[in-house]
Amino acid sequence: MRKLVWIINAVEVVKTLKAGKKLQCVIAWDEKLGMISIKANNPPGVKVRKDSLLSRTDYGRVTESPLFYNIYEHIPKVLGLARITNAIDRDVKDAKEAIVTNEIIDRV
Repeated sequence: MRKLVWIINAVEVVKTLKAGKKLQCVIAWDEKLGMISIKANNPPGVKVRKDSLLSRTDYGRVTESPLFYNIYEHIPKVLGLARITNAIDRDVKDAKEAIVTNEIIDRV
């Protein structure tokens, strides 16, 4: 028994597969042709917005994403516990000031 498959835009499909890319497609039975038809479906890629930098602190940075404010800290262990806690408190205070300043600038 012979099974026939109809590929819509066959040249583009073959080029995409030869390039080593993945291909999304829709496979359906075509009543008019009486065979299975494969239609390539390549939706555009999702663009992810990068976080914008609001401020740099002594040991990190403050960024803004569409949903969150992010505070990144990188404090060396060599400082000792007392200095680390003071540095965290100081950086959090600086981060709060940066967020408030950004809000004021955005509203003006």
